[in-house]
Amino acid sequence: MTMKSLVILCLLAGAASAAPVADAITEQLDAALPKDLGTAQVFVPKALEHVAPAAIRVEPITQPRAGRLSVKVIAKHQTYWVPVAITKLVDVATLVHAVAAGTVLAADDVEIRHRAFAGIPAPLAQVIGATVTEDLEAGTPLGAHDLALQPPLPRGTHVAVEIVRGSIHITGSGVLELAARPGDPVTVRLAFNQTVVHGTMTAPGTVVVGDAP
Repeated sequence: MTMKSLVILCLLAGAASAAPVADAITEQLDAALPKDLGTAQVFVPKALEHVAPAAIRVEPITQPRAGRLSVKVIAKHQTYWVPVAITKLVDVATLVHAVAAGTVLAADDVEIRHRAFAGIPAPLAQVIGATVTEDLEAGTPLGAHDLALQPPLPRGTHVAVEIVRGSIHITGSGVLELAARPGDPVTVRLAFNQTVVHGTMTAPGTVVVGDAP
């Protein structure tokens, strides 16, 4: 076994032992936070890694806010100041099972959860069809750095177009004027009258103009 492999195994073992403690701190913190905030990450010190989660007591934050804070944690009559990352709750694509690097994500691989997340979430409209860049565990919230997105559809691609104006719903087809991915604003030239319209690509090959369906 190489030195690099030993280092990776040690890091994984440390993360696994700290996870129950981080979960216990997160649970207690979240119970006292405002509804729009959550604990995105807990930086568990080594002295707490092997403490039983039931023995941990977290004092609520007196002035909760988004940012990196230190919270008071009491365990076995000892006091620790533990750094945590508090963030606004956002919609994040989250894995429902473990996936290997190189996996192209399908709809049944992920679910959308409203949760705290530190960093930039993967764009929701572009997760399906994206490729995972490293092995990830079940329950992992997907950040932009976790995925390689599909290349954009090129200019000139034929797309289905849905024009929605209140109760009026017209379907047709058109051609992309500029390259775009799902979730991007797009410009389309309609096939039936060559009018240029602006909308959003809601799925590969589908553009909605006007109100979202």
